[in-house]
Amino acid sequence: MIKYETTFILEPGFDEGKVNEEIERVSQWIRDLGGEVLEIQRWGKKRLAYEIGKKRDGIYTLMLYQAAGPTVKELERRLRLNESVMRVLTVVHIPPELTIAKADPEAVAAAEEADE
Repeated sequence: MIKYETTFILEPGFDEGKVNEEIERVSQWIRDLGGEVLEIQRWGKKRLAYEIGKKRDGIYTLMLYQAAGPTVKELERRLRLNESVMRVLTVVHIPPELTIAKADPEAVAAAEEADE
């Protein structure tokens, strides 16, 4: 199974109870489809980069989970059908330690020599 990150934006008018209900619904979908929820990050209400349906704000949530490919496709389908979800984005999770570029000592030395 592969780790995925799904970020979705909910309607800005929801209260805390409704937001928790929607997050729990998505978590249950992942479990029902054979996945495992690893982490939920509630980013809260934030300003959108552009208007979506005449709305300037949205409630952001990021879910990190482990699942098979078909699970992700079905989850995104269900989220897009949910009228309270404004946008959805799913990407493969890459651990932060793998994204940090490791400098080659020889390349660093060559770059320093070129600057002199």
